[in-house]
Amino acid sequence: MIIKHEYTATKENGEKERRVDDITRLVEKSDWSGSRLQAARRLQFVMVQDYRDPNIPNHPVDNGDTIYGYDEEGNLRFQGTVFKIEKDVQASQVTVLAYDILFILNRSKTTRKFTDISPEDITSSVCSELGVKVGSLAKTGAKVSFIAVRKSGYQIILMAYTEASKQNGKKYAAIMNGDKLDVVEKGTLVEGYTASGYTNVLNERYSESIENEVNQVMITDAEGNATGYKTKDDEVAKYGMVQEVYKTNPKANAKQEIESLLHGPDREGVLDMLGDYRIVAPYSIAVQEQYFKGQFWIKSDSHHFEGGMHTMKLELEFENIMTEEKVESNGG
Repeated sequence: MIIKHEYTATKENGEKERRVDDITRLVEKSDWSGSRLQAARRLQFVMVQDYRDPNIPNHPVDNGDTIYGYDEEGNLRFQGTVFKIEKDVQASQVTVLAYDILFILNRSKTTRKFTDISPEDITSSVCSELGVKVGSLAKTGAKVSFIAVRKSGYQIILMAYTEASKQNGKKYAAIMNGDKLDVVEKGTLVEGYTASGYTNVLNERYSESIENEVNQVMITDAEGNATGYKTKDDEVAKYGMVQEVYKTNPKANAKQEIESLLHGPDREGVLDMLGDYRIVAPYSIAVQEQYFKGQFWIKSDSHHFEGGMHTMKLELEFENIMTEEKVESNGG
């Protein structure tokens, strides 16, 4: 990854100017990563710095500076702000951690009321208030209403698209494209890409657990009398019956709540691979491996750059899961 640093410098005459320097030659290793469970992507790198050695450029990096990450074709893959610096004088190293702008959107809170407004317009409005540029927003064809009390901008956007998902069945994710926020349909397949041990997979790991298995729900009325059951017969036959109880609530969506109580086997898959900048959460990929065959969804990705090598670790999900933000009846 090509890493550039934008900062404010002082000229010889004392005037201030913005500069952008390519610091790739100073970077020993870097990690670029993201996850469905985290709002922002991050870029962390270790660079050489030693004020005692005149042969080593003493390039300063400070909190609040801007960091850019480019692929080898010059395409911008990351734009973010420095939030943490660790200096190791003995090792002549500085470790820099930068997050993209979703980090700010996830920290900045507001209170808003929305009535019969599309998630796209809600996103544009919230981003305008919190100073974030908007790029491409997935069209939902939905109108939603809710109150958000002391919620972050990121939470409000998730609330809006979670409500839309209930209407149209689609799933969404927010990602940064440079300095602009995009909302995309989650799980979109990366076209023309297949993970395979013959081409790009270095190792695969798979685990399956039934520790959290629930395969039958007893449905009761308000007095606790059983009125019915929801059962996954094939899982009961295979694993034995594990039962949960649902007490009928006339104000809730019973079907959704009962389904949420059922829990099948937890499956986890990890691939160690040759790196590809396109392969990031929240997209999906085709896999042809011993334990993974078909379409899988990227839960998290971690790209490592060192010694001219680009490798990546992918945590895969076996279904397309949207990170949701619940709209509470009392407004939050």
